[in-house]
Amino acid sequence: MPRRAGIRPAVALFAIFCCVQLLIGAVLGQQLTLVPVNDDLPALLKRMEANRRANARLAARYTFDETRNTKTFNHKGKLVHEDSERFVSVIIDGVDYNRVVEENGKPVPEKQQVSEQKRQDAISELGQNYDFAFELVGVNPRDYIYSDLPISYLSTLFDNRVVGRELINGRDNLVVESTPKANVNPGSGRAQTALDWKETTWIDVEDAMPTRYEVELLRDKKYLLKGGTSQRELTRLPVTQSENSHWPENVWMIHGWNAHYSWRMFRITSSSVSKADFYNYKRFQSDAHVLEDSVQEVPAPAKQR
Repeated sequence: MPRRAGIRPAVALFAIFCCVQLLIGAVLGQQLTLVPVNDDLPALLKRMEANRRANARLAARYTFDETRNTKTFNHKGKLVHEDSERFVSVIIDGVDYNRVVEENGKPVPEKQQVSEQKRQDAISELGQNYDFAFELVGVNPRDYIYSDLPISYLSTLFDNRVVGRELINGRDNLVVESTPKANVNPGSGRAQTALDWKETTWIDVEDAMPTRYEVELLRDKKYLLKGGTSQRELTRLPVTQSENSHWPENVWMIHGWNAHYSWRMFRITSSSVSKADFYNYKRFQSDAHVLEDSVQEVPAPAKQR
């Protein structure tokens, strides 16, 4: 009898354990069924592309700060240079302009700031609306590498498949892997540049917006060597009221990126590790535009006698 009295609680606990396992299995099975099959993916990607275009118009109403740190290594992996910069950025007519305000924690001297600002403005103009720009200090910005990334062409130029589902900041995300289609006609030289990459994209299910995307270079681009990677993170700002609508709107802003690239110039191979953080988002009260023929030289004030 004592032995049977000891068995009954054990049997009850075992039964409860089995029920819990069945419930967990049912819940997991239900969650898996929520992951869209690949047949549903094209519609989601087209919706995401449309949302990105609409979001770009909202993001253009914001200014923000960026802190960037870059470490450069020689072919033996020895650190040869490290610097940090702080920028204040604004988007005008779709172009991201960066104003350099600090270098290695110190204000940039006026003379250096002028020359550096010319370089940054040239990068903004030459890389207008491109997803990617690889810059080397000391090299003419015209020789930098500008490219689009798969994120702009997933529904047309890439083969895509769902590989998982993850929570990011408590929000449900699909994870999608994308590789260039074979024998595809990109239609333009600019779109062709996107086919040099493969991408993994985390897509916010509710907003159909990319939360994160990571790219890898599949082939050498000029002096930039294949195998380099870059990951970008976006953040969903608090809901604000649209000026032209009674309904609130969401805006997604770049939150950070990190990159690791190698390049070869004059038979010398180097590599770099870069990290950037974005913060201090501020919304404009009005739109800013650059108008042709609106820039005029302001005459110096007359000297007082």
